Amino acid sequence: MKIRKLHIDNYKVFQDFNLDFTNNGKAQSLVAIAGINGSGKTTLLKDFIYPIFHKKTILNNSFIQIEYQENHYNKTLNIDTNFISDNVSFPKLQNILFYQAGVTENQSAKEIIIQFIDHLIYEQDQKSSEAYFATQEILQSIFPDFNLQIEFKGIDKRRQVLFKNERSDNITIDDLSNGEQELITKAFSLYLSDVKDHIILIDEPESSLHPNWQSQIAHIYQEFANKNNNQIILATHSPHIVASIHKEQIRVLVKQNHKIRAIDSFTGSYGWRVDRVLLEIFRLQGLRTPLVERKLDHLRKMIFSDQYTTEEFKHLENELMETIGYDDMDLSLTRMEIAKRKIKSEANL
Repeated sequence: MKIRKLHIDNYKVFQDFNLDFTNNGKAQSLVAIAGINGSGKTTLLKDFIYPIFHKKTILNNSFIQIEYQENHYNKTLNIDTNFISDNVSFPKLQNILFYQAGVTENQSAKEIIIQFIDHLIYEQDQKSSEAYFATQEILQSIFPDFNLQIEFKGIDKRRQVLFKNERSDNITIDDLSNGEQELITKAFSLYLSDVKDHIILIDEPESSLHPNWQSQIAHIYQEFANKNNNQIILATHSPHIVASIHKEQIRVLVKQNHKIRAIDSFTGSYGWRVDRVLLEIFRLQGLRTPLVERKLDHLRKMIFSDQYTTEEFKHLENELMETIGYDDMDLSLTRMEIAKRKIKSEANL
């Protein structure tokens, strides 16, 4: 099941808001919703999409259009207030999961891992050691390039799920680092579960993850979505995640004319440098802290107005060199511009 599009008539920051999850008429299995703080990413997931499926409630004059399979045929359905009131027993409205930002699903993950191990032992007649080894192999296969420092060990007599690393042979999920917990309780537990034909909402999947892991996590979710006919919707601030998915999967929420609008047309994204993502997709005004950016801008203006020999210029240049370093690219470019201007000035004498 996948969301194709949605409309919010009037709720918090959203006024006459439309969001399309399709590309060339095809609903995307993975979508990243990006935007600045206050643009409504979490509100969209938590207050609008999730309640429709979980609580069967929807805002007045709003709707979600979904596509699903029935008897091997693809069907499209609009869910609005009339549909909710007339068809509350529609079973696929239960097919949703929501992972909140910064919240690790430790207890849920423990239950899923134990259920998976029990399935291997009691239904597939594997020995405990074989089930543990199979689980570790799955862990390795999901995160081959993450250089994880943990291995799955097994389940003790108290039904505690245990991992090990080079320092200890008995680590519970609660003892893992925040980043490791994020991977185990969401991505790993999803792979071990039997979640198919679901919509999965993940708010800030980059939480506690190193940038190297952020650059790879979207691929993990993409593989899971494709394998199980799921749709995964990420709400993210991470340029590393945006740079790891394709442009047709990106929706950026921006404020235009005092209203939130979704932009879904980009020249690219996948494989871009993070600085380009920040400037062209996240629309940052600069890549530096604003105070340094303003000082650099003032330095450039003084050069273009031929004030580079003044004491003010020299003072500002020295200050910036102490702050960001003599070899900083922008400062190097200012020195090149000054050199060009001096050569031009001498040629005109």
